[in-house]
Amino acid sequence: MFNNKENYLFVVLVLTFGLFNANIVAQDESADEDVEEVVVTGSRVNNDEFSSSSPVTIISSDDILSGGNASVDEYLKYTPAFTGYQLGTSTNNGGDGSRKVDLRGLGFNRTLVLVNSKRVIGDVGGDGAVDIGGIPENLIKRVEVLKDGASTVYGSDAISGVVNFILDNDFEGFEVTAGYGEGLENGQASNEDFGIKAGLAGDKGNVVFSLGYKNQAEMLQGEQPWANDALYPQIQADGSLLAVGSGSSNSRKIRGPGGNFIYDSTIGAARDFAAGDVYNYAPVNALITPNTRTQMAVIGNIEITDDVEFYFSATANRRTSHQRLAPDASFAVNSSVPTPNNGNQYNDWVPANNPFNPFGDVACSNTAGDGELEDGSGNVVAVGGALCGLDVRINRRFEESGGRLFNQTVDAYNFVMGFTFNMGDFNHDISMTFGETDQVDETLNYGRFDRWAIIVDPVACAANSSCPGVLNPFGEFGSISDAQMSFLTAGSLKDHSGAEFDMISYVISNDNLAVGIEKRQEYGYFKPDEFSAEGLTTGGAADPLTGGFSVTEVFGEYLMQVSDALNVDMSVRYSDYDTVGDSTVFKVGADYTVNDNVRLRATAGTGFRAPNVAELNTSASTSFPVIDLPCELGDRRLAAGAISSTVHSNCQALGYDTSDAGEYGFAWQSYHEYYADGDLAPEESSNFSFGVVMENILMEGLSMSVDYWNIEIDDVIALPIANLIFLDCLSQTTMDFSTGSCGLFIDYGLNDDSEFGPNGLQYYGYPGDIETPWGNQGTFSSDGVDFALSFSGDIDNMEKVTGYLVNFDATYHNSYEQDFEFGGGRDYVGTADGFAVYPEFRYVLSMGITGDNWTSLLNIRGVSESDDVWRPAVATDDAVAEKTTYFDAVTSIDYGNATFRVGVNNLTDEEPPYFHSNFNGNTEPGVYDVIGRRVFASVVLTF
Repeated sequence: MFNNKENYLFVVLVLTFGLFNANIVAQDESADEDVEEVVVTGSRVNNDEFSSSSPVTIISSDDILSGGNASVDEYLKYTPAFTGYQLGTSTNNGGDGSRKVDLRGLGFNRTLVLVNSKRVIGDVGGDGAVDIGGIPENLIKRVEVLKDGASTVYGSDAISGVVNFILDNDFEGFEVTAGYGEGLENGQASNEDFGIKAGLAGDKGNVVFSLGYKNQAEMLQGEQPWANDALYPQIQADGSLLAVGSGSSNSRKIRGPGGNFIYDSTIGAARDFAAGDVYNYAPVNALITPNTRTQMAVIGNIEITDDVEFYFSATANRRTSHQRLAPDASFAVNSSVPTPNNGNQYNDWVPANNPFNPFGDVACSNTAGDGELEDGSGNVVAVGGALCGLDVRINRRFEESGGRLFNQTVDAYNFVMGFTFNMGDFNHDISMTFGETDQVDETLNYGRFDRWAIIVDPVACAANSSCPGVLNPFGEFGSISDAQMSFLTAGSLKDHSGAEFDMISYVISNDNLAVGIEKRQEYGYFKPDEFSAEGLTTGGAADPLTGGFSVTEVFGEYLMQVSDALNVDMSVRYSDYDTVGDSTVFKVGADYTVNDNVRLRATAGTGFRAPNVAELNTSASTSFPVIDLPCELGDRRLAAGAISSTVHSNCQALGYDTSDAGEYGFAWQSYHEYYADGDLAPEESSNFSFGVVMENILMEGLSMSVDYWNIEIDDVIALPIANLIFLDCLSQTTMDFSTGSCGLFIDYGLNDDSEFGPNGLQYYGYPGDIETPWGNQGTFSSDGVDFALSFSGDIDNMEKVTGYLVNFDATYHNSYEQDFEFGGGRDYVGTADGFAVYPEFRYVLSMGITGDNWTSLLNIRGVSESDDVWRPAVATDDAVAEKTTYFDAVTSIDYGNATFRVGVNNLTDEEPPYFHSNFNGNTEPGVYDVIGRRVFASVVLTF
């Protein structure tokens, strides 16, 4: 669609050096001091004296460096207003190497990310959310976080707020930045970064160049004792539950006649499956995923005339990233895949004629002497048969494959150029933005459904010239040959995806008024590998995606100074999409100065989020959500009131053993197939906030603010929650494939097939496969209170210490309710889910002292406890993610033209809390520290 990034970069460089060359001079001490430009995120007016009616948090580059984090997203995820699910290098299963932030816990694509107050290219596939890892960190001057809806100012996606990265476009000189960090225990999860920044200034403008390199090393779960074992509750002799290291049941478990078994080579036969036979998948999974980025950027401005200025920026980013999961297995994921031998079968099915099947074909006997033949268990079989045996199912990990590997190579470009000029009392800003992202995803060692059915069946294997010999899936790990493993796996799968973005904007503004028009186009594509497209692997099926949209928007903002004490800011935006039609949103804010020390502020408005390219063009896909089974330990749950009597009765009707003797404790990922259901409508939201700002009210240098916020979203575009669907189905008085949420389960016609389970709603003790529509599902509503305090001053009585500072930032999350059409809803505040944690209270307290050329800080980060959202305390001893407190210390010293920093994160080596419904590493690495005590150091040299 667009192929002009090279031409654009060429134009920028020509303008930079051609128009600029004659006027560049070296920086000298007599040059005028820089005048800081005031940028108010959330407003288009140019009034520097205007106090925002919306709460804005300012994070400086010094703050980021003093945090010692490996990247800016790691710093932001510890900021209290960011909650829920933060995507980064600590996301292994479900991650893709990108870095995204979630303000208020409402989702990545409801947090708008800007660079220099302008939109930038989103992630691949057109999902709308920005990978902030592509922003050149050594150019960041500050980050402005607007904690309020801003759809009227910036358009779609700004429902929960805005994160605006302000780049250092007026730097002069030469600067080198280098940093390193690692876990103190054994050097785990080391990271290094290196950056160069050069700025030149002349009579007619300036230009800044930067180069950056960042590398994050891998850390496996096996490197941390608390993450080495997958933890599941086991019933003790006294009836209590204790989490012990175990793993999934996929360790050559045979699901056969009358129970679960395993083939024991020491006795040459199958025996009962015991607790010690489970497979520990945890050690080889990554806790911190490797990620390498190389970045280049140029930014500047050129004065064409006294009233006309040309500005430009160009960034390029190359990322390579990797994730690592345990070996694939013969999971019973999808029985609808046709096989060449016995119709539709699960991909863990082994026929009776497999020569290694311990329950397979043997000669029938006539032990009763009545002419009827019996199998080895004494069951009568048809007269005249020669062989008797049973098909079985086996859950086996393909340890021989070396594990599943996911590699990404991503190239991203973003270009901006524009002109500003004055005409009368108004400033005019005309700009064009272009961006492009291209990604190649390589997946290794996925198993193939279609090949399994061939290699375990002697007849099918003999008929296939590529089959390397009948597989013995019951043997010890290491017994599968290389040829068999090669036949069973899909090799290297390569999926291609990308996104393109262009935007033209014209804004006219002065101190009180801003009006503008914007034209934006976005395009995305996803081209899956043939195996991915056909759904022949345990990764599920994925349809190709190609599409885009175009939107034209007009907007206006008026700042009315009602009196010396009262300002009222009004804004409106009209958007016309070629996909979902038009929408109009508005916002009103007021800022009232009570006296010199107290100021009140409030906002109210509406917002919207138009469906992004991926949402508009996804026809069908699959996911594998972790399911908690309400029937496990059902008697205990019923006694504790955790499930209803209806759910308990239905569990038993489906064949579950609800007693302590039943199978329990194992996480299960169901197969969830979803499809688009009609046209999508935009999400619509309403925002309200009210706050008070106090300065010097108790003592000189003390500033405080308290803000209440409320956000409600209708027509939420989302996928139904599988856990709620299954629980709702179990709550029906009548369960079949047409009643309530039960109608979403896939009917494979297995209800009367005792070998594969008594009912298609479940098989072998686990919830069955589900198929649901996705789209406008329901509502989100969330509210809470933000607190901020800043206190600083001078110390006169000490020789070495000259000052002190205290900063406190906290968020109390009062409610976060999700209510969906399928499965109902619940309040998620104070809960921990597989990927997301929504603590009721988070805070960061920073205390420090300063000297003439040094600063020492102690930072305290706190997260309140959260209950496991799916598994109650009666069914596990990991039902609560305990409250955590982290201590960080850092000292910075200015020496000549150098600034040195050295510090320690997590001084007390606090382990993350465990909770049962986790999806990565027994905890949520996107919220809690998983590296442990970590040291870091950095140096900045400025010339």
